[in-house]
Amino acid sequence: MMFVFVSLLLCMGSFISGGLASGLKEDVNMRSCNDKERQTLLDFKANLVDINSSLHDWGNKNKDCCQWVGVRCNTETGHVTELDLATISSNLSGNISLLLPLLSQLQYLDLSGIDFQLNHIPSSLSSLTNLRYLNISAAKLSGPIPHQLANLSNLLHLNLSSNFLSGSIPVSFGDLTSLTHLDLSGNQLEGVIPKSFGNWSSLVELDLSKNLLNGSVPNFVGCSSMKESISHNNSPYNRSPDPNFIGCPSLQKVDLSRNRLTGTLPNSVGKLSNLKYLDVSSNSLEGLISDDHFLNLTQLTYLDLSFNSFAINLSSSAINRSKLKTIKMQSCKLGPNFPMWIQNQRDFAYLDISHAGISDSIPGGFWDLPPGLKFLNLSSNEIKGMLPNMTSIFERYPGIDLSYNQFEGMILWLPSRLAALNLSGNRFSGTLSFLCKIDADLTFVDLSSNSFSGGLPDCLQKFHGKLVVLNLSNNRLSGEIPSSLGFLSQLQALYLRRNAFVGEIPMSMSKCSKLRFVDLGENKLSGNIPAWVGERLSELYVLVLQSNRLDGSLPSQICLLSNLQFLDLSNNGFSGNIPRCFGNFTAMDTRGFQDDIITHSYSSYVSTFPGTKPQHDFITYSALNRSIVVLCSGRGGHYFSCGPNEEALFVDNALVAWKGARREFGRELYLLKSIDISSNKLYGKLPYEITNLRAPLTQRCGPPPTPTPATVVGKEDGDEFWRSYYMGMGVGFAVGWGICCAFVLNRRCRYFFFASLNNMKDWVYVTTVVHFRNLHGKFSRVNEGLLLQDAMACIANEQMAPLTPPLPFMKKINTKDGSARYAPKIHTTQLIDTGKTMQSSWDNILNR
Repeated sequence: MMFVFVSLLLCMGSFISGGLASGLKEDVNMRSCNDKERQTLLDFKANLVDINSSLHDWGNKNKDCCQWVGVRCNTETGHVTELDLATISSNLSGNISLLLPLLSQLQYLDLSGIDFQLNHIPSSLSSLTNLRYLNISAAKLSGPIPHQLANLSNLLHLNLSSNFLSGSIPVSFGDLTSLTHLDLSGNQLEGVIPKSFGNWSSLVELDLSKNLLNGSVPNFVGCSSMKESISHNNSPYNRSPDPNFIGCPSLQKVDLSRNRLTGTLPNSVGKLSNLKYLDVSSNSLEGLISDDHFLNLTQLTYLDLSFNSFAINLSSSAINRSKLKTIKMQSCKLGPNFPMWIQNQRDFAYLDISHAGISDSIPGGFWDLPPGLKFLNLSSNEIKGMLPNMTSIFERYPGIDLSYNQFEGMILWLPSRLAALNLSGNRFSGTLSFLCKIDADLTFVDLSSNSFSGGLPDCLQKFHGKLVVLNLSNNRLSGEIPSSLGFLSQLQALYLRRNAFVGEIPMSMSKCSKLRFVDLGENKLSGNIPAWVGERLSELYVLVLQSNRLDGSLPSQICLLSNLQFLDLSNNGFSGNIPRCFGNFTAMDTRGFQDDIITHSYSSYVSTFPGTKPQHDFITYSALNRSIVVLCSGRGGHYFSCGPNEEALFVDNALVAWKGARREFGRELYLLKSIDISSNKLYGKLPYEITNLRAPLTQRCGPPPTPTPATVVGKEDGDEFWRSYYMGMGVGFAVGWGICCAFVLNRRCRYFFFASLNNMKDWVYVTTVVHFRNLHGKFSRVNEGLLLQDAMACIANEQMAPLTPPLPFMKKINTKDGSARYAPKIHTTQLIDTGKTMQSSWDNILNR
C-alpha cells in the first residue's frame, strides 16, 4: 500500500514539473511589447482625456503593453497588431496622435465612439499599410476625407460613418480594390459617387446613405471586367465581357438612401446576383422600374424605393424570383390599379405602398395576409371598397395602417393580434364593438375622421397596460364617456374632439396620470371642470374643452398644471372671475421650447412567442403635415410610416383659433403657447398677472373675435409673406436677366429696342413742344380778348383809359400832370358801330 502511495506522489511530481517547464517555455517564447511602440501608445493616451481612467493600466511599468486594455500583439514578434477602444470610447475625448503610424504592424484599429471634438482625420494614417480594419465611426470628426487613405492597399473594412465629414469622396478610393465593407453614411459628403465604386469585385457592403451626394447611381457593370469569355466566333484572341458575368459577384448590401441622387436606377442592379439589401429611398431618382431590375435578384430580401419618382411596372414572374421580406415603395407610382405582383407575395413581413396613386379596390385574396406580418401600410391612396372579415392569425403583433383612403361600411372583425391600428380618414361606419375582439397588446388606436356612431365600448380597460394613444375625433359617437377609460394607466394622448358626447367628465380619468394631451372639444359635455384635472393630471401640456356646455367657475386648481402650454376653454358657459393664478403657468412663462413634448412613443410591432416574455420591435410612426419635407411624408392626414427602425412616435395636433378661423397645428405645436377663454360669461377685471407672461401668447378673453387675435408664435404668416416676397423677387430677377440676355445675344432685338426707344424720345419731344405752343397761343388770344374788353368799356364811357399796350384804334393824349393816356380815335356817333365790331372780334377769339 505504501508503495502505491509513493508511486502516485512521484507521478504527480513529474506531471507538475512538466507543466511548469512547459509554462516557462511558453513565457520564454512569448515576446514582450516593443519599447518604441510602448512609447507610441503612451503618446496616444497623452492626446486623450480619460475622465473615468478607462486606460488606467496604460503606463504600468509592471505590466507589458500587450496586456493593456484594448491592445493586442503578435505573440511571435511582440508588435502591436490590434488597438480596439470601442468598448470604453464613451469615456474618451481628444485628438488622434500623429505618432500612431509608428505602430507599423497594426492591422486592426477601432476608435469608434471617441469624441475627437471635430478634429480632422490625420493623413498620416495612410502610413499604416498593414491595416485591414479601420473604424472611426460616431467620433465627431470633421473636415474632408484624406485622399491618402487610398494607400491602405490591404484595407478590407473602412467605416467613417456618423461623423461631420465634408467635401467629396476621394476618387482615389477606387484603388481600394480589396475593400469588402465601405460605410461613409451619416456625414455631409457632397459631389458625385466615383464611377470606380462599381468596379470592386470583392465589395460586400456599400453604405453611402445620409449624405448630400448628387449625380447618378453607379453602374455596377465593371466588377467583373476581368472575367472574360470566348466570343461566338471561338477565336482565342477575341474576348469580350459575357453578359452572364455582369455585376459585382460579392455585393450583398447597397444603401444610397437620403442623398440628392438624380437620374434613373441602372438596369445593371438586376445583375447583382447576391444582393440582399437595396435602399435608394429619399432621393430624386425617376424613371421606370421594370423586370430588368430584378433579373437576377434571387437573394433580395430588403427593397426600399420610397420617396422617389419611380413608376413601378413589374410582372409577377419577375418579382417572385426574389425572397422579399421588406417592400417599401412609399410615394412611388404603382396605380391606378392595385399591383397584381403584390398579391402573389406571400412571404413579406413589411409592406408599405402608401401614397402610391392606387385608386382601385383590393382583391379579396390579398387580405389573406402572411402569418409573419410585422407592418402593413396602404395609407394615403384612394382605395375603395369594404374591409372583409380579417381573421388572419399572426405569429406576432403587427401594425396596420389603412388611413386616408375611401374604405367604407361596417367593420365586423379584425385580427385579434394587433399592436397598432390606424383607420383614420375613411368612410367607415357602425359601432366600435370590433375593438373588444382585439388582444390587450394594442398600443395605438386612431379611428378619427370616419362616421362611427354609438357609444364607446365598455371594454377599454383591457388595454390598460399598453394603450398610449387613443384618437376617436371627428366621428358621430355619442353617449357618456365610460368610466372604463380611467383604467388606461399608460394613456398619454386622448382625442374625442367633434363628437356628441354628453354628461360630465368622468372622475375615473383622474387615474390616467400620464395624460399629456386631452382634447374633448366640440361635444355636449356639461357640468364643471373637476378640480382633480389640475391636481392629478400634472403632465398635461394641452387641455381643450372648447365648444361644450360646461359651466360654473374656473377652478384655481388648473393653475397647478405647470407644464400647460395650450388652454382652450372658449364657447362654454363659465362665469365668475378669471383666477389671478392664470398668470402663474410655468410653461407659458418661459422662453424655452420643448419639441419632444408633442411626441408619444409606443410599440407598433410586438414580438411574442409562446412561453417567452414579450419583446418589442419598433417602427417610427409619426404625425405629419402636408408641408413637411422629412424622411417620411405623405398626404395631409395624421400619420406616416418610416419602417422598422427603433421607436414609434405619434405627433400631437391641435386646432387653434387664429385670425377668425381654426387652424391645425402639428409639428409646430410645441412653439404655441395660448390661453383662450373667450365666449363665456366671465366678468371682472382681467388679472394683471396674465399680461406679465413673458412668452408670446394668444390670449382671448372676450366674445368671439371679429378682429384678428393676438399673434401666435408660429411661422405660417411669416412664411407666406416671405414666400410671396421671394417668388416676386425671383420672377423679376428672371425677367430682367432674360431681357438683358436677349439684348446681348440677339443683335436684331437690340437694334429694334434702341431704335424704338429713340423714336419714342422724338415723339415725346415733338408732342411736348406742340402742346406748349398751343397753350401759349391760347393764353395770348385770351389776353388780346381782355384788352378788347377794356377798350370797349372805355369807348362805352367815352373816357381815357390807361391801356397798355395801345390798340390800333386808340390814340395817345398827354394830360396836364405829364402822364399819357389813350382814348378812342372814333367819335361818339360811331360808338355803336365800333362796339358791334369789337364784340364780333371777341366772339371770334373765344371761338378759336
